[in-house]
Amino acid sequence: MIRQAAILVGGRGTRLGALTETMPKPMAPVAGRPFLDWQIDEVARHGFDRITLLAGYKAGQISERYGGKTVRGAALEVLVEPEPLGTGGALRLFRGHLDPHFLLLNGDTMFPINLHDLPLHAGGALATLGLRRTAPGGRYGTVELAADGQVRGFLARSPERDGPINGGIYAMNRDAVDWIGEGQVSLESDVFPRLAEAGLLRGTLYDTPFIDIGIPEDLARAHQENPGMARRPAVFLDRDGVLIVDTGYPHKPDDARWVPGAAAAVKALNDAGFHVFVVTNQAGVGRGYYDEAQVGVMHRWMARLLADQGAHVDAFEYCPHHPQAVLAEYRQDSRRRKPAPGMIEDLLAAWPVERARSFVVGDRDTDLQAAAAAGLPGHLFPGGNLAEFIGARIADA
Repeated sequence: MIRQAAILVGGRGTRLGALTETMPKPMAPVAGRPFLDWQIDEVARHGFDRITLLAGYKAGQISERYGGKTVRGAALEVLVEPEPLGTGGALRLFRGHLDPHFLLLNGDTMFPINLHDLPLHAGGALATLGLRRTAPGGRYGTVELAADGQVRGFLARSPERDGPINGGIYAMNRDAVDWIGEGQVSLESDVFPRLAEAGLLRGTLYDTPFIDIGIPEDLARAHQENPGMARRPAVFLDRDGVLIVDTGYPHKPDDARWVPGAAAAVKALNDAGFHVFVVTNQAGVGRGYYDEAQVGVMHRWMARLLADQGAHVDAFEYCPHHPQAVLAEYRQDSRRRKPAPGMIEDLLAAWPVERARSFVVGDRDTDLQAAAAAGLPGHLFPGGNLAEFIGARIADA
């Protein structure tokens, strides 16, 4: 399971002219906030423990805004190169800060794919490229991709070819850094072609939107498109009885059993561009069966296993309260306890959600009542294979 995402934010961006005389390119304002804010939000929602920013040009601005911060549970760190080293040289310099397997992103592109899907296609390669199937313009070179996913080479831009293009997201094996020479080195121009020649570079195709803010026209386009990329429909899943078998207050990973098709269902939602939220009553806390820390243990365990299968939950929400709780501190009729809609409402307020295509899935009437109170459609899961059930709901959304 990949726990680290590194973002290359060291470039100046000379094609943006006077704008980048005062700021690094990823800090260019887009729809009222730095472009890098949008990218960090997109990465953090996938549940990485650590986001590492590899900075260079005017790195102080990067450090001041992001150094030591936390976004949606991901700890941000900023590493600064002492001189321009290129996209490859920065990795070589900071090799000791990289996990054995990590995700790498270009800091000037937005390509909102399912980030946990990309490593599934590595197949023993040292690097796996996320590729946009078609080019959103004529300024990109293309990637020569074999049917088996091997990258055969890179071709100069041509009006006769419209893709695939490099989307600026890579699943990396740290051993790939050993292919990087000293000094200023480009991953795209110097390292990836050598890996391709050695049969150690793979790629996989995606059809999601793509923006590269390297030129003024596309930076202007980002003002219009970035907010739309971030806003997506959401599915609110009950936990016990939908994702894991409801055995009566399940709270120990060793005892938990997944509902058939659970991971595939979550991945299908991820791949289709939905936010995935879990909203679960956990009255076992108030009844004294286990504490809130154990709820976190369960959810971290679920997140790890889902990630191993290319899936992720954007946020886990739970309510430990019950009107008849044994523990006084949990004895209340909380607005977050289903059938009340509080957990759903809180997520709708905190995340950019497109309500029109959003829905709730539960296994009890209280789940459907919470959905109705929040103004969303509710679907009762009758058991069986969750992936088949969710597949039909996606098709109808």
